[in-house]
Amino acid sequence: MLRTIVILSNLVPLLAVAEGSTPPLRLSALPAPNELAALLWERAPRLQPSRVRLADARAGLERTHLLPNPALDVSWNTIPIGELNPPGLEKPLANVPNYVFGLSELVEIGKRGPRQRSAASTLGSGLEDARAALFDTYFDLSERIAAIAAAEVRIASLTELAEDARRLTEIQKARAEKGDTAELDVDRSAIEEEKLWTGLADERAKLATGIRDCGAIVGSPCEPFGSSDAAEAYLDQREQGGAAIEDRPDLRSLELQKAAAGHALDLADTRKIPDPTFRFGYVHDSFLVSGNQGNSLFVGVSLPLPFFDHGQVDGRFAQATIAASSRTRDLLIEQAHSQLQRLTEERHTVEERRTRLKNKTLPLARSVVKRLEEIVRRGGAPLQDLLLARRTLGELTVAAVDLDLSAQQLAVTESRVRGEGPPAPPELHFTP
Repeated sequence: MLRTIVILSNLVPLLAVAEGSTPPLRLSALPAPNELAALLWERAPRLQPSRVRLADARAGLERTHLLPNPALDVSWNTIPIGELNPPGLEKPLANVPNYVFGLSELVEIGKRGPRQRSAASTLGSGLEDARAALFDTYFDLSERIAAIAAAEVRIASLTELAEDARRLTEIQKARAEKGDTAELDVDRSAIEEEKLWTGLADERAKLATGIRDCGAIVGSPCEPFGSSDAAEAYLDQREQGGAAIEDRPDLRSLELQKAAAGHALDLADTRKIPDPTFRFGYVHDSFLVSGNQGNSLFVGVSLPLPFFDHGQVDGRFAQATIAASSRTRDLLIEQAHSQLQRLTEERHTVEERRTRLKNKTLPLARSVVKRLEEIVRRGGAPLQDLLLARRTLGELTVAAVDLDLSAQQLAVTESRVRGEGPPAPPELHFTP
């Protein structure tokens, strides 16, 4: 069955290329962390909303550097109705009205700088949020890959045990036909063999689920490792930590949110300063019979009076955002330090158990099973002893892989807490 899965996984990329879809992710030849991060940023469905939010934040920053649009005023004034003055004026609609063409422009005082700085900090916060989302996706993918690797190692180990059990069942059947053993021993051997095949089927189901979950994260098919050696090598690798918690993307995002709120507070304070709107225009007057000037220009200015709204509401909101961002950041840092302490202790315990099991207990169990197999074949020991030893070996094999998986998952969790993700694509780098 494992061979069938590998063959099918090799056919999937060929079909994908033929159909013009995205190529698969080969777990046996994973790209470098920075390349994998770039691939996730490009393909992962869950990261696409982050790309949209970043585009919106970039547009918002660019918008703050644009000047307000001027307004064009066109009006037709002094339209006569009722009795004319002077009476009897010919063509009143042509000889009485005036025509006004004007331009007005808002001039902001002290507001463009704080607005631009706030938008720049907001963009920086969005970039850090996108990096945090990319890191979470990368860590989730790492956990799925580790689960796939564990399933492949279990499948390889259980396949070997199941094949040994099958051979023993055949031997017991041959001995029972000769009268050298009881039929009950044959049944016991067959039951133990069936139990191993059932466990093997469960692991194959886990492998299929892991491959499906991996593909859902990446946005393209995932190929399994294809060999237990490659899978074990992945479970054995550990990324070296050392990054400061304060450099975690979500914490940097909170710091930039605080900075953006500070600039927004400055902007709210400048709302007390009224922004003038300057007007300039041309007037053409046709009511010359009354002595009006036929052609003239006008200039003017209007000022809003900030009696009611002078930025006090925006200021209170900015102050609340500053306080919330600072408090949340402090709490997350405290929580991260506490988590790291517990993770370090747990990893130390798991690594000790893992080393003892793989270097001492598991080799001893394999040796006992091999020796008992030979003795039982010669009829020198009861079958129950071999079945018990093989069951113990199977449980220890699964336990060893579970410890490998636990150690890998704890390493990923520690990286997640520290924020030690892969190098992000250049477009996610922020320069204040």
